[in-house]
Amino acid sequence: MPQRESGEFGTNHRNSRNGSWDLLAGMRKFEQGYEQFDSRNASQSHLAFADGDVPKNKLSKLYNYLLNVSIVTRWIIFIIPVLGLLWIPGILGFTKFPDTRIYGVKLLLWSIWLSVVWLGWWSSLATFMILPKLLRNTVGVVILTVRKYSDWLEVLHRYAAFATWTIVIFVSYQPLINATQRTDNSTSQQSVDTMSKLLFALMLSACVLFGEKLAIQFIAAKFHERSYADRISEQKFAVRVLVTLYQHSTDIPWRSDTLRDGAAGSGGDKHKSVFNPQKVFKKALKGVRSAATTTTTVLGTVASEIAGTSVLQPNSPQAMVKTALESANKSRLLARRLFYSFVRPGADHIQVEDIERFFRSKEEADAAFAIFDKDMNGDVNRDEIEMACMELHREQLSIEHSMRDLDSAVGRLDNILMSLYFVIVILIFAVALEAQLATLITSAGTLILGLSWLIGGSLAEVLTSIIFLFIKHPYDVGDRISIADKTYTVKEMRLLSTIFLDSNACAVQAPNTWMNTQLIHNIRRSPQMSESFEFDVAYGTSFEQIERLRDVMVAFLKSERRDFQPVFDVYVVDIPGQEKMTLRADIKYKSNWQQGTLKAQRRNKWICALKASMEKVKIFGPGGDPNAPAGPQKYTLVPYEEVVKAEEEAKSHAPSRSASSAELRIPTNDWTFADPKSAIVDASQDVFGENDQVRVEWRKQNRVCR
Repeated sequence: MPQRESGEFGTNHRNSRNGSWDLLAGMRKFEQGYEQFDSRNASQSHLAFADGDVPKNKLSKLYNYLLNVSIVTRWIIFIIPVLGLLWIPGILGFTKFPDTRIYGVKLLLWSIWLSVVWLGWWSSLATFMILPKLLRNTVGVVILTVRKYSDWLEVLHRYAAFATWTIVIFVSYQPLINATQRTDNSTSQQSVDTMSKLLFALMLSACVLFGEKLAIQFIAAKFHERSYADRISEQKFAVRVLVTLYQHSTDIPWRSDTLRDGAAGSGGDKHKSVFNPQKVFKKALKGVRSAATTTTTVLGTVASEIAGTSVLQPNSPQAMVKTALESANKSRLLARRLFYSFVRPGADHIQVEDIERFFRSKEEADAAFAIFDKDMNGDVNRDEIEMACMELHREQLSIEHSMRDLDSAVGRLDNILMSLYFVIVILIFAVALEAQLATLITSAGTLILGLSWLIGGSLAEVLTSIIFLFIKHPYDVGDRISIADKTYTVKEMRLLSTIFLDSNACAVQAPNTWMNTQLIHNIRRSPQMSESFEFDVAYGTSFEQIERLRDVMVAFLKSERRDFQPVFDVYVVDIPGQEKMTLRADIKYKSNWQQGTLKAQRRNKWICALKASMEKVKIFGPGGDPNAPAGPQKYTLVPYEEVVKAEEEAKSHAPSRSASSAELRIPTNDWTFADPKSAIVDASQDVFGENDQVRVEWRKQNRVCR
């Protein structure tokens, strides 16, 4: 993952060679003596050998010892012997054979150019290994944007070194070899000229390769900044808050349901799982492949980035919090430890004043407290802290898995571009060797046209999937989405398809090309959500009863402000056949529906409260009071035709009623069945985030009026 500031995001590859460049560490190794060196304790993994797999004579021990002292001694062993071999022709040409030429070029010049080739690679590699750190600690201190590009250069240092090396050997070839050739042999002239063309083609190929890797780096970096930078920044702040609170928390040995220093679970039980620092490092380093093998490591080590540090010391607050957030159970234990550490005696909630002293400013303390106080009522209980820690646990896993899958997708995209790169390399070398470009393009075009029926659909699918995954990017791993009235949870994202889990925990695979044509509802990315609930009441229900129902429900919602917004607006939907009245009210939750179980619990609570409120205000369904006693059954001994005739005569002689608005009970401005300010603040149409500002201002005005 690209890094925005020096030291802000820790990555593996950045510190992988620090020990090798430590010359003082090498001097300390010299003090031990090479005879005591054990090859099993090598400084680099590729230099370690098991006992008995390497000879134990003094020369072998000295060789392996010098390889492990430092990168300087190791490179000297690699460079000097080969350099000596390259200068054998030069020494002979300078001393005994001064007029000897190979392809019309003196032996001394061949040795000089071959030395440039050999030393040029190691010099380029060393330069681009040191340059990113040098830029970050010098220019990057003043110009912050340089840090990002220095991180890119650190990831791509081998490709940059290779491109620079090819430029050096091509440029040096012209004055040392091509310009000094003295021969009338046409074969020698053609050989030197062909070599120059091949070096030029190699230089172009290396530059194209570096450009391809840089393009992959740019795509992944921009995608990260657009999709994950905000989420990681928020997660890092939340983790920093947890670390601060954990650092000032108190161990509670008499409680078995809190996180302990060095163990989770019951206090000091030796059978419980003890903190394992190796497990911390293993999980912190898990995520993406190293930069030496692929450029898709732009996504970086997510765990270290979220923790805000590249080194986690055993049993440090950072390590304890990081380990706790890896497990759902330990996240709950961490939440309980924080709650019982800061709650006042006899209280069942924590206020911002209880933790304000641990932060640098009042604003920072308020921001930290807002992580737990989702309902913004000024206090948090144990359940709220547990829920907040569980959300951080799920968010961390979601980011890690999303970036791991996208790392794989970027790797596949890299493979596709590399396939195209090899075709370009063939064309470059063919043109450099003066092949007929028109004939070559015609032949290649004929081949591609012949294969278009075979690969055309696949290429279109790949391109559509790339646009869908990296540009549109409608979801991440762990997101709850809705497609065609069905709800799924994203399990895995691939380049050409996505794996979902449906409501029955069944794995469903959908091609990204099909997903590109669907209307996707992303629940996790949604703000506070609501749903409509319709219910029928008796046609004779009065408007006073509906208003009383609204008052009772608003009182209930205010008492349950942790789960619901205190809004209960009633809408008269229909009066079909004047037999009943259909009403609708919105269930306005305090969060989205990412957690399906929590949403179902809140929905049940709201509906049960509506049922109890309707009973309280005597609002019944079209069938009337279900608890009313059964009335007497009526029988008639008079012929039924005479009864009907009498009823019709009674209706015809009934006095007519006036149609005034008062008698018709038409609702006026007093009968709104809703919050008078709901027309100003409508959550379903708030795309600019103004609802919270308006409601806060109203609360201030109400306090002033009181």
